[in-house]
Amino acid sequence: MSYIISIFRKLRSRKINRQLILGGLSIIFIFIIYLPMMAVETQPKAKKLIEYGWNAPTPDFFRKNIKTMEQRPFDGVMVKLNAGKEVFNREAYPDLAFTQDRQDLAATKSSRLTDNFVVMWSGTEKGWDWFNNSDWAAAEKNVRNFAKTAKAGNFRGIAFDSESYTNSPWKYSSQPQQQSKTFQEYQQQVRKRGAQFMKAIQAEQPNPQFLTFGLLSWMKDVFGAASDPVKLQQQLANHSYGLWPAFINGMLDATKPGSIIIDGHEWSYYFFSAAAFDGTRESIIKGAKVFVEPINHRKYDQQVKLGQAVYLDFLIDLFPKSMKVSPFAKTTPHFLSPENGLRLLEHNVYHSLRTTDRYSWLYNENMDWWKNNIPKGVEATIRRAKTKLAQKQALGFDITPAIKAALKKCQVTSTDC
Repeated sequence: MSYIISIFRKLRSRKINRQLILGGLSIIFIFIIYLPMMAVETQPKAKKLIEYGWNAPTPDFFRKNIKTMEQRPFDGVMVKLNAGKEVFNREAYPDLAFTQDRQDLAATKSSRLTDNFVVMWSGTEKGWDWFNNSDWAAAEKNVRNFAKTAKAGNFRGIAFDSESYTNSPWKYSSQPQQQSKTFQEYQQQVRKRGAQFMKAIQAEQPNPQFLTFGLLSWMKDVFGAASDPVKLQQQLANHSYGLWPAFINGMLDATKPGSIIIDGHEWSYYFFSAAAFDGTRESIIKGAKVFVEPINHRKYDQQVKLGQAVYLDFLIDLFPKSMKVSPFAKTTPHFLSPENGLRLLEHNVYHSLRTTDRYSWLYNENMDWWKNNIPKGVEATIRRAKTKLAQKQALGFDITPAIKAALKKCQVTSTDC
């Protein structure tokens, strides 16, 4: 700084273009002031691994068992509320149903599990309709209570499962007024509700992280039709997620600058190669942009982030014997040795974290992290993958030969491979 001041003094005694030099010095001064801030803002954030599964804790379990849960290899969990999970109900959950959940979450502090989410499911009650204002009022009240509960626990936000386990809000042929209202009319209405949905969340929890299990990655099977608007509309009208892009555009319409929407990319459950993870950003984030209205392109580019997923049961063939007739049990991991199954798990945890913008989430069914029902080697494998990535080490092995050998065995017995 003293050097710059001395230059200013010399300028007084010299007949030179002071205006030009002063302009240049101003630029240097601004650069010096803001360089540290720029460095801080561009520092990459640590990647986080979030746990979710059939063993998802409730708020009371979370509070009572937080010390034990902190010992597991995760940076956060998804919590299912005792108040409920489904959001699109014809009658809202009572406000009092959330009271104990909020008290439990507010009373739970952790320096280890820092990135937590409240689970919200998207199935609808029979007869629930996007056009019914009473139905929507009940849903919006639920949305506000879920977001308010996430805020009470100082959680990052909502984890939204758009897969419907009851009636689908996204399938046009399942809508109550499908016979009297066109697909385009439903698209317009769903977009309107998407904006109301996002406004309700942001009103209760400013700057939320909204983690979807799949954003527009759910639409990857119709990416190819996007160049033909007529064909695309026809395919969407018959697609199980046909109304989902309209809802996302509605959310983007209302998304404020501090809010983040994450495509959790559930399809990465079934990846076997680093190249598959590497290709996600191009094929999913950029490819899916064709479903985003031009007015929302900037928000999509800046506020939609890439996530990744890891399906533990699938990768290490953790299905019970009673499920061996399931299609999942006829796929390639079933034919890996136990050792190579763990190596595949390490491979996918490593590459999912490497390629995600912030969050990777691990899903499991037939085990329980919190009741110590953990298969041998699984926890050490996950820790090893996280440590290698954090220390910027290479994975250190190639899973491809084992995958190819297992695939050959699989193809002998099943076309599902």
